[in-house]
This record gives sequence, C-alpha cells and structure tokens, in this order.
Amino acid sequence: MRHAPLLLLLVGLGAPGCSDAKDSGRRFVVGFSQSTLEDPWRVAMVEAAKAEARNHPRLELRIADGGNDNQKQASDVDNFAVQGVDLLIISPREAEPLTPAVERIHRKGTPVIVLDREIAGDAYTCFIGASNLEIGREAGKFIAERLGGKGRIVEIEGIPGATPTQERRGGMHEAIAGHPGLEVVLAQPGDYKRGPAQTIMENALQAHPRIDCVYAHNDEMAIGAWQAAEAAGRAQGIVFVGVDGQKEALRLIVEGKLHATFVYPTCGKEAVQAAARILEGQPVEKRIRLKTAAITGANAKGMYDPKAPF
Repeated sequence: MRHAPLLLLLVGLGAPGCSDAKDSGRRFVVGFSQSTLEDPWRVAMVEAAKAEARNHPRLELRIADGGNDNQKQASDVDNFAVQGVDLLIISPREAEPLTPAVERIHRKGTPVIVLDREIAGDAYTCFIGASNLEIGREAGKFIAERLGGKGRIVEIEGIPGATPTQERRGGMHEAIAGHPGLEVVLAQPGDYKRGPAQTIMENALQAHPRIDCVYAHNDEMAIGAWQAAEAAGRAQGIVFVGVDGQKEALRLIVEGKLHATFVYPTCGKEAVQAAARILEGQPVEKRIRLKTAAITGANAKGMYDPKAPF
C-alpha cells in the first residue's frame, strides 16, 4: 500500500526579532497525528487546529497524515517521538492498534491529547470529544419517532475497531430496543467513506424491496447511501440519518433529501487550546466533553452557511 507522506506544517511562528513578551520564551513543537486527510470532517479538524495555532506564537504544529492505515499512523507517532516533540495530539484510526505507539511516547514523558476516538487504557493526558453514545441514542430516538416505531433500517457503520463506531451503534440500538416494530435488516461497515457506503446501499436496495431508513455513522456515508438510492429511483420515502453536521449534509437536509445529522465538533481548536495550557504548565481536565446538537428539517436552514469551510 502506498502511504501518504509525512506533512510538516509550521504554524504560528512569530516574525524574527519580534519583541512581543509572549513570543520571547521557549517555543514548543506539537505533533498532530491525524488518521486520514481523505475525509472532509478530518480535514476540517486539522484546519481548525491550524487556525487556532496562529493564536499561539510559541507553538509549532506538525501534521502527519496516517493515510487511513493503522501501521502508518503508529509509525507517525514513533517518528514524532524520535523528533522529540513536546506534545502529541492524535485522533487514532482504531483504538487497539494505536494504543502501543501512544503508550510508548507517553511513557517518555510526552503529554498526549487524544481526539474523537479513544485508545485502550488511559496512557494520555487529556481526551477531547463529544459523547458518541449519546449521539447514537438521539439518532435512535429520531428514527423511532420519524418511523412511528415501525420500519426496516439499513445501518452503515464506521471502522469496526473505532470507538465512535461501537458507541454510535450501541446508542442507536439501545434507543430502538423498546420498539419491536423497528428492524435492522442490514448492518455493514463502510469505514466512514462515501464510496463504500454507495456500494453497500446498492446491494441493500437489491436485497430488500422495502427500506424505510438508513442510519449512517457519518455524513459522508449518509450522502453516499442517498446518492445510491437516488440513482436507483428509491430515495423518496427513505429517511436518511448521518452524524457530523458537515455543510453538504446540511444543504441536503435543507433540500429535503437527508433528514437529520448530529453534530460532532471537530475538536481541533480545543486541542490546540489544551496543548497551549499543558505546555505552559497549567492544569487541564483528563476528559473534556464537547456539546453536540441535532440538525433536522426544523432547524437546518438557520444553521446552513454556504460560505462555511466545512
């Protein structure tokens, strides 16, 4: 497999000779290991981190693209350890495969901020993210209400070993458990990608003459499923639900093509803010929980900004 190269990005460095007192102390190198830069939401996470880093002149932010490959991302973490970064930010592709690399750098005394997806154990300084379990529950409640407690659901899951996948699945199934008329007729991982979700939906449409709802673990897959159903002439009458709150999903909700998405903040801004506090010797909470929100046809128009970057 061809892996994406390590991307080095220097952000927030002050001009030489700057006399600003805030810029007169030691500079810090922060390594940011992103699982992939193929996904729009993950690109938005990195862009948010870069924008916030410009507010911290003493931080140098280095970005590594894991190429959606556990081994490549683990190697990126080890490379950051060799470089001697002062702090690591990581959004791991999967929990178990990335845990050893994170533990190695953490044992060296390097602070670690984990974003969005968990690792196994607690070898980190701070975790930042929203509650995927709660998102799954809210999605399940929305589906149950929208379908009147009866219907056939196709669930397009994320990466199997990623904690959001497990929690978005678990929360949704918990919420619909009290509705025996709701049935998940197909559950298959689409790895958070639009293309695989299209294929899954094409196969589902062939196998099931009736599908009432698609619950996708992110917006990219919800959009891919809708595109497949639209091409087959069966999108009308199917409820499409995603997660993330990305701009394209909001537009499709405004247009009545998708029906709901649940916002998962990108965490990039908050990660750099926490990194700055840690490196300045200030305390941070072990777990920082960000808020989520439901976006449906009732409120999407007021939240959709066609000029927004994501």
